[in-house]
Amino acid sequence: MKAEKIIDRTKTAARIRKLRAEKNLTQLALATKLCIARSRISAWEKGTSLPDINHIKYMSKLFGVPADYILGISNRRYNINIPDYFEFDLTKLNSTGMGMLYEYYKYLLSQEKYRNQ
Repeated sequence: MKAEKIIDRTKTAARIRKLRAEKNLTQLALATKLCIARSRISAWEKGTSLPDINHIKYMSKLFGVPADYILGISNRRYNINIPDYFEFDLTKLNSTGMGMLYEYYKYLLSQEKYRNQ
């Protein structure tokens, strides 16, 4: 199966554009971080081409979202690193549940008594 059949270019374009805007980055600023021409960012955001895997990986780290979110494959926006000793499956949560879990996590971090010193 071709990638074009799995990946929705329109959704990918919109996600890259939105994530870039959320970080207050211009196309040129993002292109500079990725060591590519601004025209490639423009093409991605127009949906005329797709980023390669290395650029997807970099943007995933830069924007703090999973690669499958950028590509429009998933609506799960949060990357949460869970230690191996936890015995629960986060894949059973939908995007609303993941969002609630993330908000609770941020709340816990805001409380000094719950943070590692």
